[in-house]
This record gives sequence, structure tokens and C-alpha cells, in this order.
Amino acid sequence: MSSIYNGNYIATTYKEPASDYPKKLARHLLWQRGYLWKKGPMIPDGGEVLDMGCGNGDITLAMQKCGYDAYGIDIGTVAKDRLPKGRFKQVDLQTQQYPFHDNTFDVVFSKSVVEHLHHPDHLINEAKRVLRPGGVIITMTPSWKHSNKEAFYIDHTHVTPFIKHSLSVLHELSGFENVNTEYFYQLPELWDGSESSWYMKPVSRAVQFLGLPYRPFSDVSWSDKMNKFIRFSQEAMLLCVATKPTKL
Repeated sequence: MSSIYNGNYIATTYKEPASDYPKKLARHLLWQRGYLWKKGPMIPDGGEVLDMGCGNGDITLAMQKCGYDAYGIDIGTVAKDRLPKGRFKQVDLQTQQYPFHDNTFDVVFSKSVVEHLHHPDHLINEAKRVLRPGGVIITMTPSWKHSNKEAFYIDHTHVTPFIKHSLSVLHELSGFENVNTEYFYQLPELWDGSESSWYMKPVSRAVQFLGLPYRPFSDVSWSDKMNKFIRFSQEAMLLCVATKPTKL
């Protein structure tokens, strides 16, 4: 049985200290980038969001703090005691029907989930079912192009790698439209709208060009902050955004 069923999986695999990153990510994806996608926030305050594979619930909680009506589902139960009552459901993401009615959510979101699934099409199909017509799916997963050596297998439960084309096709086959997949770097200082992005982006590109070593793959003495910048300047994610058709 996969280690993701182990109750200690989250605590053992993801040891990053608590930070404000989940809130920055939630605001960036659901609000700031919405002005690029829809010329306005992705959804208004109070909009309903489903965090599929919510893990410890950090991002689900961040979405709630940003004003969204967020729910989380996962095979593990770490988030159960962290999310408000009734906002978490335990679900096997690749075999069970998700416990929500059709056309329930404005946005469905998953980060670092589909690469754990042998059958990620089930998750995408269920996401489409529970989305309202015109609703948005946001899917994030490691880019195989940027992590096709050791980085992808830093987590031994990763089984399905993606490139831009395959992630787009996964959504298209489930009937989503306006599918757009791009590379996304998990450093807030690089995101459009950040005051530092205009001068930090060239620095990050220089790090990529030089291929500087970083922990945990090399025994280097960078500070934790520098190591994170070097690592996530090189390990890109894929970010796929698509919409459920308004007419089926």
C-alpha cells in the first residue's frame, strides 16, 4: 500500500516550517492572476472553492482567510482537526466519487496531487462534475522538464510525471475548455505584481543558467533562505488553468 495512506506521511515528508506562503499563493492564484485570466478577481469574496488533496489544510485555511468559502478533501485526515467542522471530507481521490453535488464550486484547486495518482483522470473528471458551468480548475504539478532527475522523486510516492502538453491534454480529454498550461516558479518575489519581480527575475534566471547546487541533492552550505531561492529558481511547477463549458 502506498505511503500516502500512512498517517505520518504529511509530517514526515513535508517538514517545512509554517510560513505565510499558502496565503500568498491563494491570493495570487485566486485574486491577482484573475485580472490576467478574467480581467477581474477569479471569484468574489465568499466564492466556493474545493481544495482537492488538501494535505495538512494549510492552503485551504489560507483560502478561507482570503475570504473564500473553502473545503478540503484528502485520503489522509491531518486536515480534519485543522479545518472548521464540516469543511473536510476524507476521500480516496482516484477511486471514490467526491461527496459533493454536481455544479457546486466556483473553483477547484489541486497542488502537488496529480503526480501521486496512477489514474489522475478520475480527479479531473470529478473536478469537472462538481464545478459550476463556467467554473475554473487550477492544477499544479512538478514540471518533468525541470525535475526529471532526482527532484521529481524527492517524494517516493510520485508515480505520474507531466509535461505541459500532457497536462493540457488531461484536462481537454475531460471536456475542459480554454486550457492553458505554463511554467510556474514557487517564489513569491518572482510573481507578477510583486514589487521585487522586476529585479529578482533576472537573478533567478542567472541561477537557472548556472545550475547552482542546492540541498537536499548536494551538501552545500547556503543559508536556508538562499538554498530555497536557488532550489525553486530551478524546480518549476506546471500551472494549468481551464474552464468548465457553460453549455454541455
